[in-house]
Amino acid sequence: MKRKFLTEYAICYMNSLTGIITADQLMSGGTLPPEEEQRLSNCHIYTIAARPSVRFKPESLKHQNNKFSGTLAYRVDGKECEFEFGNYSWELEDGAVKLDCPYPHLVVNAVTPEGKITTHMPANIMAMLRARSDTQRHDLNAFQVLYIGQAIGDGSRYAVDRLSSHSTLQRILARAPYDHPDQEIVLFMYEFGHTKIISSMDGRAVGAIADDENDARFANAVKNPPKKKQSVGMIEAALIRYFQPEYNDKFKIKFPSTKLKTLKSCYDLDISALTVELDSSEVGVFMWSSSVSISNHHTMSFDLVAPLKRASFFNATGIKEMPGIIKATL
Repeated sequence: MKRKFLTEYAICYMNSLTGIITADQLMSGGTLPPEEEQRLSNCHIYTIAARPSVRFKPESLKHQNNKFSGTLAYRVDGKECEFEFGNYSWELEDGAVKLDCPYPHLVVNAVTPEGKITTHMPANIMAMLRARSDTQRHDLNAFQVLYIGQAIGDGSRYAVDRLSSHSTLQRILARAPYDHPDQEIVLFMYEFGHTKIISSMDGRAVGAIADDENDARFANAVKNPPKKKQSVGMIEAALIRYFQPEYNDKFKIKFPSTKLKTLKSCYDLDISALTVELDSSEVGVFMWSSSVSISNHHTMSFDLVAPLKRASFFNATGIKEMPGIIKATL
């Protein structure tokens, strides 16, 4: 395929913020600090993911010199596994004198002599804190992507509120215990605040348009990028096409395509490629799915003009095609 224009360009998105909420925290009416709610209010993409469900081993728990340590237990494919933690700072307050870990050992409570609970630590939160302190992949910081969606509201409700009443989420939470009995559900919420348009030029492309038309289309793309709703739609579709989540149907095969309304803004601007990056290294998390290898940084690139029989941003003369590109499908 030949280049149509001297300059081709791609629009690139990368997440700028990642929020983590456990499913039980979301559905049990748990509240977040106001600053956290505000921080997550700009998150419009969410991922439903699963990792092994954890519990404390009561006999392993120790609390000395305001330091809490012990062992977390979980199952992988029915096999019992353990994961140690230690030196977690926990000062007993408000009259609490001891720790208690009642069955089914999902939480440790600080209690007073009268039995009043003052503070507590859930096992899944401890697992997340322990996982975030590591840079190496292990069972408790590896999350299987089960569903990807978007939650765009009218601005009057925070993202967490919108998700708690999301019908698709409710359905998946009801189904997951049967499909993944030894796993717990965790939600990741993303804001994609990093957007850029990058270009490539090939002065050796024979017959490519190189006059004012070439310059004008590039200037138009830079000045008039896709609106937020259009961008969110493209990011959602790209993530679904890449991860192929178990509970998604739309976009798993027919993306990208010139027939999709989701990509209309790209074709209107004559953008020839789309790249989406999902980085979770900052929160100490590794993501994977049945079709994608585990990593804490995923890059997905799509050639948008292959159906038009035309070379894209990735096909400049003398430049090898980037590995991992998903070719357009009709």
